[in-house]
Amino acid sequence: MEKVYDIGSRREVFWDDYLIDERYTSAMRRMHHPVRKECVFQGDKPWEGDSCYFFNFFKDGDIYRMYYTARNTPEIYSEPTPDSDRNLIRVCYAQSLDGIHWEKPALGICTFDGSTDNNIVWDIDHDDWHDPEAQGDTLFVAKDPNPNCPSDEKYKAIYGVWKYNKEESYHDHTLKCLVSADGIHFRFGWYVYANRWYFDSLNTFYYDEVQGKYICYFRGWHASHELENNKEISFSKDRTRDIRRMESVDFRTWTEPEILEYGDDAPDFHLYINDIQRYPRAPHILVGFPAHYPDRFEWTDNYDRLCGREDRLARMTVGRRFGLTVTDSLFMCSRDGLHFQRENEAFVRPEPENDWGWAYGDYYVAAGLMEKPSDLPGADPDLSLLVVHKRWIPDGKGSRLYRHTIRMDGFIGRYAGYKPETLVTKPFLFKGDTLRINFETSAAGWMKVEILDKTGHPIEGYESCELFGNRIDRKVDFRLRLAVQEGKPVRLKFTMSDAEVYSFRFTKEEAEPAADQLTQAQQMAAIAGRQ
Repeated sequence: MEKVYDIGSRREVFWDDYLIDERYTSAMRRMHHPVRKECVFQGDKPWEGDSCYFFNFFKDGDIYRMYYTARNTPEIYSEPTPDSDRNLIRVCYAQSLDGIHWEKPALGICTFDGSTDNNIVWDIDHDDWHDPEAQGDTLFVAKDPNPNCPSDEKYKAIYGVWKYNKEESYHDHTLKCLVSADGIHFRFGWYVYANRWYFDSLNTFYYDEVQGKYICYFRGWHASHELENNKEISFSKDRTRDIRRMESVDFRTWTEPEILEYGDDAPDFHLYINDIQRYPRAPHILVGFPAHYPDRFEWTDNYDRLCGREDRLARMTVGRRFGLTVTDSLFMCSRDGLHFQRENEAFVRPEPENDWGWAYGDYYVAAGLMEKPSDLPGADPDLSLLVVHKRWIPDGKGSRLYRHTIRMDGFIGRYAGYKPETLVTKPFLFKGDTLRINFETSAAGWMKVEILDKTGHPIEGYESCELFGNRIDRKVDFRLRLAVQEGKPVRLKFTMSDAEVYSFRFTKEEAEPAADQLTQAQQMAAIAGRQ
């Protein structure tokens, strides 16, 4: 018996094949790329160094809070900034009313060059480890919606710390929890998890209100063959950076981590940051923007021709990969948090070569999404991402964060060229009396929507007129009341020409019918009479 999906009134997207019946679908799958807009942030303070990265932000009441890692790289400076000899990694804080204009408040927490007049929220000197050989990696912060969370732990952070073990020649990594009542003043809470080769990335977590669990994603390694425990091959081609998942009901005791799965045919990419988060318009779906980390391992003639040659050579004095590795970001999504559909092609692609592109750590996507007004008056809002550009350039101006925009729900759509194509869903139950779709067509393009029964036969009275336009929330009109089909197994059929569909949702909008309103049978008879 064919499965019937109960989608209620939630928004469903076409990024995966969860609801698509491929037997009857010819519309093609297409990924879209965000468009770069204005620069919204510049790491131009002395303590921010040349390579701010691992940005994460969220809306908290009337403000946006943002946290990021700042790093100095003294080897590439002719005149290093203060404290560069210590090579400290600092975590800084910024805030904004609109997510575009950011300020860096003087927090008075950490000392830089003899002063606390800075926006540093955390560094190793402020850490409980009390080990001068330890280094901090990154801080990810979220506001805890768990109703049982104590008020002085309302803001939680996971913080990676590592130390080199000289006796055994490997690094000890520890993921720790920091807590705060105000999102600015943090204190050590407890140890979360410890392992080798983990955590030097932007690790993330969120609280799932439905399951009553915290879900954490962090960076790990795996080996391609019998090398998992070999301590001497930390940068071997046989060790691959990956993303792992674990759960907890109390943020203290965690399940054994599981490596994410992308399907049997997925290439085994190096993945660095994960940026996994719930999609705001459909929170039952997770999205992620992992950094793709290809390492070519040796200098070739192409590097002599690639932009930034001299800066690249300077970075190689820090480490080989700082000059040879280039990065971009992928897109992936999941419904269960473990099995992801990951695109193999870049989502945020490197731009045309310029004075500061094509570097390790460029095109990382900040964890966080924002809905912002479109540049076009009266148009639907866009989805905004913040993306890192211009790292490792010793010009005193620091890294930059640019806003990139993409259509709401528009990561992946199903489209047709001029030749009409179809998309047919699997059978599902819905709740509501109104259907709204996110779609676009050309001027001559069109789309029609039909409601079919469970077996795929058209239900009379439920075919739309020819739709054309470009909206993220277009109401679809039918001759008969849609509420009559509520709770019954149905399918949707989209037929389209030079058009694309991204998502749909059933909602409750129409007033309850009056007692003397025509019954469905009477409506059908009236339709038959007009024909």
